[in-house]
Amino acid sequence: MFKTIKQTIHNNGLTWHYAWIIVLIASVIQTLASSIRMTFGMLITPLSESFNWSQGEITIAYAISNIVSAVSAPLAGSLGDRFGEKKIMIIGSIIFIIGLIFTSYSKNLTTLYISYGFIIGFGHSLLLVPLIPVIMKWFKKHLALGISVWMTSWGIGPALSSPIIAALLDQFGWMKTFWILGIIFTISIIYLLRYFHDNPTSKGILPFGISHNSDRPENNTTDPKTTQKLQKLIRNTQEYWNMCSIHFLGCVGHSIILIYIVPLALFQNITLIKASIVLSLMSGTSIISRFLTPLICERFGIRTFMSISFLLQAIPILLLFGTNNIWIFYFFAVFFGIGYGGEAGGFPILNRRYYGNAPMGGPTGIQFLGGGLGMALGGWLGGMLFDFYGNYDLSLILSICASIAGIFSILLLQNPKRNLISK
Repeated sequence: MFKTIKQTIHNNGLTWHYAWIIVLIASVIQTLASSIRMTFGMLITPLSESFNWSQGEITIAYAISNIVSAVSAPLAGSLGDRFGEKKIMIIGSIIFIIGLIFTSYSKNLTTLYISYGFIIGFGHSLLLVPLIPVIMKWFKKHLALGISVWMTSWGIGPALSSPIIAALLDQFGWMKTFWILGIIFTISIIYLLRYFHDNPTSKGILPFGISHNSDRPENNTTDPKTTQKLQKLIRNTQEYWNMCSIHFLGCVGHSIILIYIVPLALFQNITLIKASIVLSLMSGTSIISRFLTPLICERFGIRTFMSISFLLQAIPILLLFGTNNIWIFYFFAVFFGIGYGGEAGGFPILNRRYYGNAPMGGPTGIQFLGGGLGMALGGWLGGMLFDFYGNYDLSLILSICASIAGIFSILLLQNPKRNLISK
C-alpha cells in the first residue's frame, strides 16, 4: 500500500518523504479511534431502551472515559518523550482493544463504567497523545501541512462511521457492533504500527525539509535531564496553562453538540438514520476547516482565526432551539462543522512558535488534559440537564457560553512571534 502511495506522489510531481507515511498512519489511527469515541451519542438511545438507564447515567461512562484520558494525557506524553512514542502506542492500542471487547459484554452500569470509562479512556490516551509529538519530529519545515493532513482525520472518522455505526446498531445491536469494531481496530492497528517510526533517526533519514547538503540537525532524542529542564521552563509560562483552559472551554462547547445532536434529533422525532447524517455532515464539514486551519494560522493570525472558529462553534446553535426541521439540522451541521473543525488546529502551531523544538509530549499532554476534562464535563452535563428539565435547551445554552468564554481566553495569549523559553 505504501509503495503505491509513494509512486503516486512521484507521478504528481510532489516531493516524497517518509514523513508523509507517518502522517498517513497517524491519520488512520486517529480516524479509527475517533470513530468510536466521537459517535458515543448514537449509543445513548439504544442503551436507554435496552436497560432503562437514564441519559445522565449512561453519559457518566463517557465522562469517566474523557476524565481518565485527560488525567493520563500528561503521563502519556511524558512516557512517550522518555521511552519512545511507538512503545507507548502499542500498549495503548492493546488496552483500547480490551476495552472494546469488555464493553460489548456490559449489562450493568458498573461494567460499562469500567470498560468504556476507565479501560478505553486510558488506552485512548496512550494511543493518541504521542501522535502529535511524533509528527512534529518528522517535520523540520512544512509542519502546518503535516498537521493539516492529520487534523482531517478527526472529522473523517465520525463522518464515515456515523451512518455505518447506525446501520450496525440497527442490524446487529450495540453488543455485536462493539465486537465488529474491535476486530476492525485490531487488524488495522497491527498492520499500521509495523511501518511506524518515532523519529527520522530510527529510520536513518533526516526530517522533512532538511536536505542532505545542509547542516545535520540536532538529534531528535533529548536526554532525560535536558527534557526535564525544558519541560519545567515550559510549565512556568502562562501560555502552557492558558492553552489548557482554551482547549477545555472549546471541548465543553462542542462535546455537548457531538454527544447530544443525535438524541436531540430523535427527541424531535427525526429518525436515527437521518440523525446520523446530521452528525456525519457536521464531521465531514469540519474536515475542510481542520485541513485549512494550521495552514491559515501559520501564515496569518493564529489567535484571530481561533477566535473566529470558536464564534462559529457558538452562533449556529441558536438554530436548534425548538426546531424539528431536518433541513435546519443540516444547515446547522455545515456551519457548526466549520467552527468545530477550526477550534483545535492552531495548538500545534502555537506550541512550535512558543517552545521551538523542545520535546512536545508535556505541552501536548496538558492540552489533552484540558480537552478531555471539557469533553467529560460537557458530555455528562448535557444528559443530567435533560434528565432534570426534560429538554436540551439549557445544554445548548451551556455550549454557547463555553465557546464564548473560550474566545476571551484566546485573547489572553501572548503574541506567538516570540519563543517563550529561549535564553
